[in-house]
Amino acid sequence: MLTLTALLCQSLLASQLRQWPAPTRPTMCASESIVDAEEHKDGVVAIRAPLRWIGPYPAVALCFPELATAAQMGRGEKGVTLDFVLDTAANTNTINAEIALQLNLPRVGVSAGGVGAGGAIGGGATYMLGDCELGDLPKDGRFKLMSGLTASALPVASPAAAGLLSIYFLTAFPGGFEFRWGPEATDEASLTLFGDTLGAEHVVAGLSASEVVQLPESGLPTVTIRINGVSVPALLDTGSPITVLNPAAAKATGLSPTAAGGGGGLNPFAKLTAGLFPRRETLQIAGASGQVVTLERAAACELFIGDSDFGQGTCRPYIGELPGLAALNGLGAAAGPAAVLGTDVLRQRPRLVYQQMKIYV
Repeated sequence: MLTLTALLCQSLLASQLRQWPAPTRPTMCASESIVDAEEHKDGVVAIRAPLRWIGPYPAVALCFPELATAAQMGRGEKGVTLDFVLDTAANTNTINAEIALQLNLPRVGVSAGGVGAGGAIGGGATYMLGDCELGDLPKDGRFKLMSGLTASALPVASPAAAGLLSIYFLTAFPGGFEFRWGPEATDEASLTLFGDTLGAEHVVAGLSASEVVQLPESGLPTVTIRINGVSVPALLDTGSPITVLNPAAAKATGLSPTAAGGGGGLNPFAKLTAGLFPRRETLQIAGASGQVVTLERAAACELFIGDSDFGQGTCRPYIGELPGLAALNGLGAAAGPAAVLGTDVLRQRPRLVYQQMKIYV
């Protein structure tokens, strides 16, 4: 199955990832955070969970009450909580292979190779995680969120996270989902999952709607963005902390890289504590075949989705030919201008709602 995990920073040269902590280890189910499960007067259920931030990546904690590490089993205990990055540009859930081994997860199949930000990636074993609950729900208020959850151990890095949850996980809830971005490390950021769209009209009141188009074969979501008045199809990618235009899109919108300087290099994680994403003029990612792809930051531009203005003329996307983007059917080189729409732009608005093949911002 094709998957695009456009977590651009995770595709950096391996030597630049060494400062990251080891992937999250399984922990016992426990949390002091609160998740709200509200039933509206018409019966629509909305489940709200705190949105965690792992560096620049939005994530959610899932608890698996039937899983256990070897140490837990020795004590007669079970139940683990794992953090997963929420990636709308992935169509396969992933799990770190080391964690799958620690938990002795049953292997239930094999996922074929696909495409990542740096190009082609290999396949991997698919494991059964089973029933899951929201990890930030108090223990006495937990309920089964999903049954039979599976994830594949694909060869893509997930620094400090157990894996990725794909667009198909998020859209498994009939009413769609909502990101409230909020400041990092605060209770204001949340993910809401809706049981139905009926009766939930108030959720999108006052927001601007845009159509979502699924790419052929992969089913990944794209939206139309307008940069300097020019329409460009863009992969909706909550797993990417930056927005990237291919050269054709940059030419069509009149954008070009800024003058060299202002700090470049291969390590965009060096200043995570200083803000959403370091304002470097040049980034480099490693392609699947070993080549290094350079992304250069453009000058400030106007960027709209529907009628919503993002950044009021201050957005500065990167420009470069991402191998993964070029390989996608529907956004490849033959399709002309294309982009990856990341959270650096999306977070310029407080909310993103995804319902029935539309986004509202």
